[in-house]
Amino acid sequence: MTPLNALVFGLGLFFIGLHLVGDNLKALSGGRFRDAIARTTRRPPARLALGLASGALMQSATAVTFICVSLVAAELLTANAASLVIVWSNVGLTVLAFIATLDIHPAVAFLVGGAGIVMGVVRNRTWRTVASVLIGIGLILFGLEQMSAGAAPLKDEPWFRDAIGLAVSSPPLAFLSGILVASILQSNSGATLMIITLANAGALDLPDAALMIYGTNLGAITLRLMLAAGLRGQALRLVRMEDFFCLLGGGLMVGLYYLERSGIPLVLALSGQISDATGTRLAILFLLSNLIPALALSPVIPLVAGLLAKIWPGEAPDVPGAPKFLQTQALDDAATALALIRKELARLLRRVTGEPGAPRDASEDTGPAADFEQLANAIEKFASQLAARAPMSEGDALKLHALRSALSGIRHLEEAARLFVARAQVPGVIAPDQRPGLEKSLLELLGAMAKAMDEDDIAAITAIRDRTRIHGDFVREIRRQLGPSSGGSLDQSALFVDFEFVAWALHHLTKILVRLEPPRQPPAPG
Repeated sequence: MTPLNALVFGLGLFFIGLHLVGDNLKALSGGRFRDAIARTTRRPPARLALGLASGALMQSATAVTFICVSLVAAELLTANAASLVIVWSNVGLTVLAFIATLDIHPAVAFLVGGAGIVMGVVRNRTWRTVASVLIGIGLILFGLEQMSAGAAPLKDEPWFRDAIGLAVSSPPLAFLSGILVASILQSNSGATLMIITLANAGALDLPDAALMIYGTNLGAITLRLMLAAGLRGQALRLVRMEDFFCLLGGGLMVGLYYLERSGIPLVLALSGQISDATGTRLAILFLLSNLIPALALSPVIPLVAGLLAKIWPGEAPDVPGAPKFLQTQALDDAATALALIRKELARLLRRVTGEPGAPRDASEDTGPAADFEQLANAIEKFASQLAARAPMSEGDALKLHALRSALSGIRHLEEAARLFVARAQVPGVIAPDQRPGLEKSLLELLGAMAKAMDEDDIAAITAIRDRTRIHGDFVREIRRQLGPSSGGSLDQSALFVDFEFVAWALHHLTKILVRLEPPRQPPAPG
């Protein structure tokens, strides 16, 4: 194999490995990360540790950022806590650079082969995902080895030497080259691994490689600019917090670089004191380029958040017919997306007002019923996208099915409530003084149900389930208000049937929700 072929072959394996590691680690750890972060205590050290762990596991600060954005939208995490997790996830993702510097290449074949055997004989989804991660790591290491083998002889080729020389012909160009590589790879840790490989092969000098690594954090901003399209308010500010961290880190490290060029021993000298190996020194510099800004930013996160709020003050308007919690960015994390669907279903339930005479066709008319239908359609579309896109565990798939059933139940409930209230307002069906009490009882129960759903209060939902049974308290109360159905007019009998359908629809909804996961802990303040 020619050096150029080896370089291209290694680059291809590297890209495949990054894809396998990123996607499968996200699938493996995303739900666990969400569960852990929702239980985060008030102590900042716990959030710091969670940020480190999430960055190391997911190998993408951008992925962590958007999961945090979704959790804040679902009111499972406060903005300040999310910011601390996001900042320290950048430090956690540097672990892969250190793994790549270890002499574990002899074990690559065993790693890939063993993981491949697991993929072939094991049917457990979790173990197959773990095996895919191991295969990805093996391909990354093997790809880096092939790239190094190809780059070593190529460094003496005039065209290759000239191309590298142009990229690092000045400190600003070296820094910009790092930004470009990370933008293309959409991964600052992946870009760092490539730079370390070229430096180990002798194609890059240590100072030039260091500058390129300092630029990789800024390269990740380009991806977030695309992913953040359509975000507003707090969600956008959290993404901009991550961008601010990257800008701060890049600026600080470039400043330290120029100070060191003036003769002051700083980060380059520190890395040399720790190790003589080029790869290890660059991994240390990658760590410092994220650790230093994390230490600088963590104590002043509330101040930075206030500054960002002045720059991007607007919150997303609460449009009745438009989703408030659903975010396309959450589709890659099934557990978070399911939490957002549940929040949106609670909001949809609050649209069940039973207002008579409201139009049914949202495409032609406006009004409460049109808003309800528009929002219900948006939830259904999001759920369909989730089912088709996100890798889900069996448990998450069952939850998605239950939530879609809950959506259908809320639609039935809305229709039933509308018919009940509309018939109750027909002159002569019931006494005028009875009507406000009936409507109030119904709306209070619907409000209680929406609140219980919003807070994942299984105990409250269970209580409503018991109240809406055929012989439940709510049913007896309404029967008392309506009086005996026998002997009344046909309209009175029909009203009683409408009411029983409302109770049945609400009871059916509670049974669906009770079967879902236990309630989440409320977010810690701060």
